Amino acid sequence: MKTLFWAFGLATLAAAIAVAMQGNGGSIVALVPPWRIDLSLNLFLLAGLGALWLAYQAGRLLQRLSDFPERVRAYRERRSELGALRGLREALKALFEGRFARAERAAQRAQEVPPVAGLAALVGARAAHRMQEYERREQWLERAEQDPDLAMARLVLSAEMWSEQRDSVRALKVIEQLHGAGARHIHAMRIALVAHLQSNHWDDALRIVRALDKHRGLPAPASSAYRVLAYRGLLRDNAQDLAGLERTWNGIPAADRTVPELALDAARMFNRLGRGDSAAQALEQALQRQWHDGLLDEYARCAGVPVPVALGRLEKWLQVHGPSGAALRCMGRICLRGGLWGKAREYLDDSRRLEDAPDTALALAELARAVGDEALAAEQFRIAAEGLARRDDSAAGAAAGRVRWFRREPTV
Repeated sequence: MKTLFWAFGLATLAAAIAVAMQGNGGSIVALVPPWRIDLSLNLFLLAGLGALWLAYQAGRLLQRLSDFPERVRAYRERRSELGALRGLREALKALFEGRFARAERAAQRAQEVPPVAGLAALVGARAAHRMQEYERREQWLERAEQDPDLAMARLVLSAEMWSEQRDSVRALKVIEQLHGAGARHIHAMRIALVAHLQSNHWDDALRIVRALDKHRGLPAPASSAYRVLAYRGLLRDNAQDLAGLERTWNGIPAADRTVPELALDAARMFNRLGRGDSAAQALEQALQRQWHDGLLDEYARCAGVPVPVALGRLEKWLQVHGPSGAALRCMGRICLRGGLWGKAREYLDDSRRLEDAPDTALALAELARAVGDEALAAEQFRIAAEGLARRDDSAAGAAAGRVRWFRREPTV
């Protein structure tokens, strides 16, 4: 319809011009001795319009000829930009696919155009880091430094890579530069958290975890794991100082003190320093919130709790959670500590029937030695040693396949 309207309009205009020119009888005489040229006014107007059109086209042709070198240069620049953009796209695609050598080669092709050279250099730095080519990584970062618009991106990426390399000192220096420039975003705080944990800066790590929790910067399981890791570090730093250990333990929020791993570490340290009552209190709080068999062996070593009181608490817990090998072994060890040989043997035999654990054999060996049966003690010590060796082997195999908190990037 648009084409039809245009055709109709042009036909109408042509008809109107033809009708108007029919009524025009004027003429033009040009004297160029010895010639005389007679032209109608209509023909003169048409010739004038044609001459103007030819002059316009000639001017455009001259302009295009004069602009031809510039157009060739612009064409070459566009072709180079398209090639660089294709290289950057291939580099990003290869990086996300885990093909780091290919990503680095593609980033090299994208270095021809300054607008994308810095970004491609960051991609090349990440790819070289993944391949543990740290010298090339530093060269890529130096190239990226030439683009001032990528200053923050370069600093964040550098801190992240140095943190992964466990070079926490350099990572923290970069984080300080970012904070000095006012850049306090979530990802930089996560990098700082890992760097502080690697450097054993437990208080700083806890401060960052709290800040991230306010901004929902960490999943709840990760936040809890980081807090427990920092608290365990603080406890280890005060493992030989009773006053510092108590102060640190009391400074931990009540909800975190009931985490089984944290309560077990604190109880072991309290027991080593002769504060069995504090160890028992830490374990009891954790067991009341969450039943965990791994805490019971340490609870049996808490000498600060009277034997009848400890047995009474365990009997109540057994009524709620049911009998288990760890609970019965704990009761047997408590009886052994109180000199109740018969009850100790009864509990330990029941524990062995439920669970044939090397810890139970070790407790039976201690009981046999306490009553003077050296032959039985030697036999139980042998059984316990064999069981502990098998458990250590299986634990080592499981640890080999388990991902560590902080690890060096694998070699490609």
